[in-house]
Parts: sequence; C-alpha cells; structure tokens
Amino acid sequence: MAERCVGVNKSGQPCSAKPLPGSDRCPWHDPAWDERRKAWSIRGGHGKSNKARAKKAMPPAMTTAELLQQLSSVFELTLAGVVEPGVAQACGSLARTMVMIRETAEVEARVAELEATTKGWKVPR
Repeated sequence: MAERCVGVNKSGQPCSAKPLPGSDRCPWHDPAWDERRKAWSIRGGHGKSNKARAKKAMPPAMTTAELLQQLSSVFELTLAGVVEPGVAQACGSLARTMVMIRETAEVEARVAELEATTKGWKVPR
C-alpha cells in the first residue's frame, strides 16, 4: 500500500494526498470516484455563486415583534439625542419596506394556495 497517491497533479508533480483505504489513489485520482467528484464540483460552484454568497451574508428576517422592539429603541435613543433624527427616519423607512415585503409575500402565498385549490374549476357562464 502506497503512503502517497500514485496520481499526478495538473502541474505534472506527484500527488501528495494519502490514498484511500485499499487503493493506491486518493479520491481525486481514483476513477471509481468520478461521480462523487462531479457532485463535489457542482456543489462547490453553487456555493460560490453571487446568490449563495448573498444568502450567507443576509441576516435572518426579523419578526414583527423584533422589528417593533428595534424601532422602539431607535425612537427612545432619538429622543435622548443619541441617534440623529435622519438615522431614525432611515430606520423607519427600512422598517416600512420590510413590512410591505412581508405583506406582499403573505398575499402571494395566499393567492398561490387559492390557485392550487381552485385548479381545474370551471366558471359557470
């Protein structure tokens, strides 16, 4: 049993990875692992997409109660002179947008449910 894989890397150098148990090749050079390597590559590519990176960077959406609590804190800090009114106004605008998005998503979900429920119904004339 070899201590190192007998495969060769892209630069022509011997592979330095440990071979799989019972094999003289690592997962990257063992032909029996072709399908798994393809799956790893696909998964890796999806993880690097802009969409995946943005999703990782986005914090989870606040609940309505959390949003109200944050806005209450901003309101109190504004009255105390700690937060500038412009910042408080921006927070309020963002909160309004968040609520509108949440309401729109709820309406879209309800419409989709209704459409699924009524699929195939014929309207009498």
